[in-house]
Amino acid sequence: MSELELRVRIVVATHLDIDPDRLLLDALLGDDLCIDSLDAVDLTMVLEDEFDIALPDEVVDKVRTYGDVVILVQDQVATRTAVADSPS
Repeated sequence: MSELELRVRIVVATHLDIDPDRLLLDALLGDDLCIDSLDAVDLTMVLEDEFDIALPDEVVDKVRTYGDVVILVQDQVATRTAVADSPS
């Protein structure tokens, strides 16, 4: 598990009061983790703050599993890092 994935796991587990062992990559947010739409919006804001990223609504709307959350955060962090590292 990467350091970033571990951070995502800690943030999600802590914020939603979920046992980290339940955070399997294929766990469905709604069915398996009982995350409703309000929880999802709240979690999105927490992840944006924690990782200093922007999570566009059109992308977040496609997230269905915990693994999707991890990939989305990884992609946004990588994009932010690439932009910050590019020459001006």
